[in-house]
Amino acid sequence: MYSAEKIRYLRCKSCGQEFSERKGTALWNCKLPESKAVAVAEQLSEGSSQAATARLLKVSRESVRRLERCLGRHGRLFHDQQVQGLVCSSLQADERHGYAGSKNRPCWEAELLEPKSRLIVERVQGERNEDLARRLLRGGKARLRDFQDLAFFSDGWECYATLFPQVFGTPYQPKRRGARGRRPRERYRLTRRQAHVQVLKRREGRRVVEVRLRMAHGSRKRIDLELERLGYTTPNTSAIERLNATARRMDAFSVRKTLAFARRPESREHRGDWRMTVYNFARPHRSLRLPLAEPIGRRRYRPRSPAMAAGLTERIWTIREILLHQVFPRPVRDNLT
Repeated sequence: MYSAEKIRYLRCKSCGQEFSERKGTALWNCKLPESKAVAVAEQLSEGSSQAATARLLKVSRESVRRLERCLGRHGRLFHDQQVQGLVCSSLQADERHGYAGSKNRPCWEAELLEPKSRLIVERVQGERNEDLARRLLRGGKARLRDFQDLAFFSDGWECYATLFPQVFGTPYQPKRRGARGRRPRERYRLTRRQAHVQVLKRREGRRVVEVRLRMAHGSRKRIDLELERLGYTTPNTSAIERLNATARRMDAFSVRKTLAFARRPESREHRGDWRMTVYNFARPHRSLRLPLAEPIGRRRYRPRSPAMAAGLTERIWTIREILLHQVFPRPVRDNLT
């Protein structure tokens, strides 16, 4: 054992390699006491800045910054390990605007949400271009058990309409007419169970004055079937738009109209990955709670997190349990072909 917390030092019986029992956790090689590190993680997940967290917990700002990097890497590996083989029939996509470095450097983050369980399926960050949308859709596809039965809801960004058949469809080569000339460009075939609808909003100033729907791919019958499952009356992206407000409260780098933006894109990415993990596994969601058959005292409902609603776990995780859970880098299940 070593340190004042009696951390065990282990040796592998097969290869003889020695390592700490904290290897693979967020607290591996952490210089802060466990209780202090957990408190820092809780403060950061509540939307506190690095400076505010350092002042409240009486630690140096550099320690908070270093631990935040560890939390971001650990949160991403934890998400990759747990969020696999999802059974869902619909996804909603949206992007959030922010800054990194200065107000002249926009930094976008895009997310995929499963509206029924409110689970964040995938999160990417970068410039708002085709590459951002491609990484988002491919990352979401790799986590689905059956991507050929999917209703996709998004805003009017043209990249979604272009990339949806490329990512979720089956490529095929059309026959060439005649014996001369170039072969036709490769096309993509979608199944009848796949559909994509875009919600187009027209604004005047800050107010939405008109909302139009555009069927980008698939049939309206498939979309209506999914709306009946979700309990909606019209196609919308309401679930992920509500998530946008929650994410801005949990992330100090995403607050609007403030100078508390990230100085580096890496800091924003680490904070976003940690916020996604806490939201999915450690936060009960009010709309997901279930009434108890027999109330226990004043408790009438069973709280559930998005991960519980998606069938990924049986309980709400604590911040300490997430930090001490061992994860190791490994490739995400390849489901891109």
